[in-house]
Amino acid sequence: MASANGSVEIEDLLELHELGLLETEDEIADRRSTNFEWDPIELAVQRRTSRGGYRTDSASAVSPVMVPRFADRPATALPPPGTLCNVSLADVLEQRRSVRSYAKRSMSLEELSALLYHSARVVRCAGGARFGTRVLRPFPTAGACSELETYVLSVDISGLQAGAFYYDAFRHRLLRIREWDDHMERILRSVHTAAGNKLNRDPAVVLLITAIFERLMRKYRDLSLSLIYKDVGSFFQTLYLVATALNLAPCAIGSGDEAENSRWLGLDPLCESQVGCFVCGPRGHKTSELRQFNTRERGRDKLQS
Repeated sequence: MASANGSVEIEDLLELHELGLLETEDEIADRRSTNFEWDPIELAVQRRTSRGGYRTDSASAVSPVMVPRFADRPATALPPPGTLCNVSLADVLEQRRSVRSYAKRSMSLEELSALLYHSARVVRCAGGARFGTRVLRPFPTAGACSELETYVLSVDISGLQAGAFYYDAFRHRLLRIREWDDHMERILRSVHTAAGNKLNRDPAVVLLITAIFERLMRKYRDLSLSLIYKDVGSFFQTLYLVATALNLAPCAIGSGDEAENSRWLGLDPLCESQVGCFVCGPRGHKTSELRQFNTRERGRDKLQS
């Protein structure tokens, strides 16, 4: 960047300004009215979001083949999932909320099965020489790379022992990977803290969502991290809608010790790490009934009023 005599070339400064890493005095003055400051790392991620790129000319762009995981662990077959045909999509969208009040009962294994099946299972796979394995799920992922994985922390599920399980989205089953221990207690405490201590009791289940980074980074450049965050948001919305349709109490959690939790699950955080957390349980009596209404008639009433 510096020339032979130690000076900085104007072209280099202009490039840094274009990247959003330098500001003019006028720009700083215009921004003084804002009430926040960017963290440099977060700003770098934001700037790189639109400056990544698809590796069209590289053999490594093909996503790695997805293989069975934790196949040697004890398996728990999940019961057949219930259907969601008793409630309309319009009603579920209208009623979707973060609910932090749980009923004083266990969540059933049938409810957990339905939540995972309608939110996270593998619907079908497609393959090709150009793009590799593409995995389709109820929620979209960048390039159908399906980089997100789900780990189920059973707290109060009837018919399921407490502990940590890997959700096998291909076979719709749970594979046990951890017993209940002190770290799981710490995760529960951190969940209460992140929820503003507004949970009336422990959630019945905690879902730790991880990303296998290679599945996306082999195909996309600097876009990968931002795409993962977008995919997590899509997954969260799907979980919210399915939980609402099942009359459960869903809530996304915005923080957590991602590296430590990932190591506890037996993962290398540089290869696969937590990128999301979601808690759920049976709804408390005050929010136990999903309001039934006809959206079309409601809209007609509004037009007439």
